[in-house]
Amino acid sequence: MKERPMQPESLLATAPVFLLAVDDDLRVICRSDAARSIVPDNGCLLSEVVDAASLKTFAAFQRSLSPGDAPAHLLATFVDASGHPRKIAGLLDRAASPDGASLLRFTASHAGNCNTGDRRLESLTLAEEMLRGFAQTSSEAMWCIEFSEPVDISQRNSEIVRQVFENDCHWLFCNEALTRLYGLPEGLDIERQPVSLYFPRIPENEAFILQIIQSGFAVDNAPSTDYRHDGSVRHMENNVRCGIADGFLFRIFGTLRDVTSIRQTHTRLKNEVEKMRDIFAALPDAIMVIDRDRRLVAVNDAFETLLGWNSEDFLGRDAQSIINLEQSLPGSRCWRGCRRQCWRALVRMESNALLPCEARIAPLEGDASGHFVLSLRPAGLSEDADAIGRNGS
Repeated sequence: MKERPMQPESLLATAPVFLLAVDDDLRVICRSDAARSIVPDNGCLLSEVVDAASLKTFAAFQRSLSPGDAPAHLLATFVDASGHPRKIAGLLDRAASPDGASLLRFTASHAGNCNTGDRRLESLTLAEEMLRGFAQTSSEAMWCIEFSEPVDISQRNSEIVRQVFENDCHWLFCNEALTRLYGLPEGLDIERQPVSLYFPRIPENEAFILQIIQSGFAVDNAPSTDYRHDGSVRHMENNVRCGIADGFLFRIFGTLRDVTSIRQTHTRLKNEVEKMRDIFAALPDAIMVIDRDRRLVAVNDAFETLLGWNSEDFLGRDAQSIINLEQSLPGSRCWRGCRRQCWRALVRMESNALLPCEARIAPLEGDASGHFVLSLRPAGLSEDADAIGRNGS
């Protein structure tokens, strides 16, 4: 006798899984036989069979899930007819109904009444829920990128970098701290946005990925350049780890912090230092920076031009060997205690000849280490040289 084919309704009802579907009013439209012990009748409200927290979660997914979206993991607490709670781990997605509308569908492997050995899914889901909650409320920005098209790390480095930016990928997880850091508008889910919108393929980020590769796919304090939602550029530092299996990179995750203000301050100070170095080098006077022990710590180009000394050879030596800094001046203390001194001095050149110079010395303002700037100018180069000589020697 030929067996009659089962109708779709029977296939659903007899499926050995806990399955139910609810409409936009969160009313149970259909359920499998395995769910009957907890959900006795079609047509009941979901609020009658789940606790308040689970109902809130179902309602949130009912608003956010669309047909075709990847299923969401959910650990829901159902309440049976006797009032006993049962935690059931399953997948939540949107499914089309025969009339064309879409239903919210919850599917689990069992009805929550099996033995302890089969509760591994619940344990894993609960652990994932706890870890996700911890990460979501952390003040440190956390992110995870998953590759739908894994990256072949057996290739040369440049090819790995190319695949990282060109292979299909998506945000697997971003916490609220990252959302704030990127400045997303209220209600916009970053996990639904393209990764490239915030982490573009630019030379700085190619170098960032290359650093991850060269560090064995685990690196700390690696710089990247990210974009906020408004398009403004931010400089970040990342601690990164990677998920690798069978020679393929399938996940990159880590934490980051915004160091834009630090970078801007560093750049500004660097530019100011470079500008001062240019000014220092362009001065026609020989400039010597010395410490309290008279050791030479810096000179300008004119030091070599005017006196003939090799600056690299002279650094660290006692400046007293070429100019007497211990002489006292009329009406002032010795050079260590004065605010400013000007005098005529004979300066020893590399050739051992003595060059008459106008000497000026002054402490660096705000320098707690006690450094002094000494300038030397040949005595005949200034119109007021005689006046300096009369007042200072």
